[in-house]
Amino acid sequence: MSEFRDAVRDVISDRECGTAELCRNLRNGRRFAGEIQEIEDAELNVEMGRDARERVLMFVSDRARAAEILPQQQIEIPLYGQLTKFTVLRRKDNPASPQVEFGLMKWTDKDS
Repeated sequence: MSEFRDAVRDVISDRECGTAELCRNLRNGRRFAGEIQEIEDAELNVEMGRDARERVLMFVSDRARAAEILPQQQIEIPLYGQLTKFTVLRRKDNPASPQVEFGLMKWTDKDS
C-alpha cells in the first residue's frame, strides 16, 4: 500500500475514535462503528403525494461488517440520545476508498 493511502487510513481511523456512532444492524443484531453525515432532505414524488424524509450518509471502515449491510435492511443509530431507525437505500464500495458509503433514509411507522 502506498504511503499516501496509509496516511489517509490512519487519519480516518483517528477521526472515527471521536465521531463514529455505535450502530446496529437490525437483521443480525451486530454492532459496528459508523460515521454519520446529514444530507439535504429528499422530497420524492410518489403516487400518494410527497414523501419528505430525512436522509443521511453512513461511512463504515470495517469492511467485514459493511459486507453484512445490504440494501433495504434497517439500521439503528443513536442520534442525540435517541435510537433512530434508517433503511439502507444504496451502498458504494469503491476499493480505492478506505470506507464503504451507505445512503440511508429515516424509517417511519408507515414503512412497517
